Amino acid sequence: MGVVVYSCEVIDMTVVINNASGTFLQALKAMAKLDGASVSVDDYGYYSKKTVKSVLKAEKQMEKERKNGTLKLYNTVDEMFGEL
Repeated sequence: MGVVVYSCEVIDMTVVINNASGTFLQALKAMAKLDGASVSVDDYGYYSKKTVKSVLKAEKQMEKERKNGTLKLYNTVDEMFGEL
């Protein structure tokens, strides 16, 4: 019987777990606590927090332009790309 010795540096890690129950989350947090780690939960589905913030910011800007009458609308995608 041998002894395996390994070393591991502390790293930040992102793990995506879909459809996890509250019981699973409690167990995961307890397990992380045993290692002195922490668990943070972002419920953004498949999108990162950065992506969600970006979309919400764009939505706010579009609404502002719509209210000011400065929002440019297109009838077709070809019309939009023709202006780019």
